[in-house]
Amino acid sequence: MKKVNFDEYSKDYDAIMQNQHKNFGDIKYYAEYKIKILSNIVKRDNQNLKILEYGCGIGRNLPYIARVFRKSSIFGFDISKESLEIAKQNNKEISIIESEEKLMRYNGCFDVIFIAGVYHHIEPSLRNDITLNIFKLAADNCDVIVFEHNPYNPLTRYMVSTCEFDNDAVLLSKRELQTIFMQAGFKKNASAYTLFFPPILKRLSFLEKFIKWLPLGGQYYISVKKHI
Repeated sequence: MKKVNFDEYSKDYDAIMQNQHKNFGDIKYYAEYKIKILSNIVKRDNQNLKILEYGCGIGRNLPYIARVFRKSSIFGFDISKESLEIAKQNNKEISIIESEEKLMRYNGCFDVIFIAGVYHHIEPSLRNDITLNIFKLAADNCDVIVFEHNPYNPLTRYMVSTCEFDNDAVLLSKRELQTIFMQAGFKKNASAYTLFFPPILKRLSFLEKFIKWLPLGGQYYISVKKHI
């Protein structure tokens, strides 16, 4: 399976996403939705935190993170150089980390690490090593929140199979993702299935808290902590 080069899609990423989701509503909803969950999990009296989005792409989530965590320092990292250039242009107040070498200088630094839609693009044989690197980046008591596509949802599987930059996608279950993070040394905190309703039905999203156990949401998240 050929690895997707996101440099080739960076300029058209939003347009491709919006076109694929044209029947479901504005794709901005998905970023707002995830950051709302992130803010509900990360409840700290002192918001002077260091927050990393690992795999930030073109930076679609970064403005929402900055808006919610106003007193915190926000960082973005991605392996796609072209995507980072766009993220940098659109998020002047965000610190963009431009290489894995520079990222390693932040070991033990981050209080919160947010990861959305990244692991299905990571080759399965590399997932454990990458998660160990994420463990090294985390400070003690760090919250790590990871969103992924739910392989049990037939619409999700269809959307992934028809998306041109998901050609290398290997979906993984919530249990699989939790196991990877437990093996790296993280401790379980919370998890749930999410995105049962698309943007055009967002008024029904209040129902999701009652069915978060049901493995039919479009995505799921896991929340873990690092304790030394």
